Amino acid sequence: MKNATMKCLLPVEMVIALLSVTAGCSTSSSPGGGAKPWMKETVLVSPKGDRTVVRPYGGRKILFQNADPQLAVEWGMANARTTVVLAGKYVISDRIDVPRDDVTLIVDAGAEIAVNTDVSGHTYIGFRPDGSWKRLCMVYNRGHANVRVISFGTISSWIVRPTKNPWTRRNRGGTPYRGTWPIFFDGRNAKRTCGVKGGMVLTSGSMDEAVWLLDSSSVQVPILAHKFGGDGPLVLEGCEDCRLGMLVNLATKPGGKTGETVDLNGRNKGITIERAIGERPYEVIDNNSSYATVEEVVSIGKPEKLLKFHGPSDGARYTSRLYPGATALNVNRKTILTDAVGATVQVDAPKLPDALPRFTVKATVEVTLKDGGKKVFTKEVEIDVRDSGKP
Repeated sequence: MKNATMKCLLPVEMVIALLSVTAGCSTSSSPGGGAKPWMKETVLVSPKGDRTVVRPYGGRKILFQNADPQLAVEWGMANARTTVVLAGKYVISDRIDVPRDDVTLIVDAGAEIAVNTDVSGHTYIGFRPDGSWKRLCMVYNRGHANVRVISFGTISSWIVRPTKNPWTRRNRGGTPYRGTWPIFFDGRNAKRTCGVKGGMVLTSGSMDEAVWLLDSSSVQVPILAHKFGGDGPLVLEGCEDCRLGMLVNLATKPGGKTGETVDLNGRNKGITIERAIGERPYEVIDNNSSYATVEEVVSIGKPEKLLKFHGPSDGARYTSRLYPGATALNVNRKTILTDAVGATVQVDAPKLPDALPRFTVKATVEVTLKDGGKKVFTKEVEIDVRDSGKP
């Protein structure tokens, strides 16, 4: 069960939290007071012994602390516009809920977030149409606008496989499937509109489950670059007008293959993709009843298939949004590097927190060819925590 943050505070932590708010650490501005300087709107999360502490940018005073890192990160986002999770291991008891609009969460390159599998009562969402596949969303944005989640670190997965084949009706039952999604933007609502508007997801660290955008509009994914190997490091469903930059899915082993790089998992429209890259892929883009424009699709090595199409009734797992009325994947350029013998991906992550408030992230994919030549693909994006994240 998802616990309310303030209910979980120990008495000393309640006092610390209340004192910090009365001292002016809350992000709400007084009427006519104007916006605060970015330093006053930034907090740093770090481990301290068996607890996780939240400190102001540039200061050592502890604003909040708890044995559960989940509550520390949530407190940071509730009380500051930018929350930076610094290097260290954070074992959370339940998902991290984004509490409000217009916040930025940055996971540093040396940070690892994992779920505590020894506790019960995790908050799941159902995956398949019957809800039988339970998923815990490690960072969960339910309906909030202009949220940015930027991860250079590790978001560890957790999977419990079913004891019976869930695809066979007569075999259903037994231990249910449970697992995690690292980052999930969930805009579902009763009006069947996109309940999440604006914001950004950027990931380059270690991750072996999919990032999801569901019923979301105008969300940017400028860089998603991983040695992922499997299917769909990025999934979109029921989304509109999302701008995707360079999406990279490389094999986990030399000479290996990848599944799809991006899964347009049904009822998306107005999606643009700058470049999608796979390595000897089974497919690079899986298009289920969606409308998208792609500048370039790249296969490093010979692909089994570049693109895959499904009909209007396929793909939807969560959304109840209506079919957009057209299925199309307009690809302007296809690049197949059949003579590739190897590939690497490098992302230049900032040194945090010193790089704040503005830093540049650069992703580079370098392909080695049989003749010793190189083919290089790059993407740069500037992040400024003083911006609102609005589209």
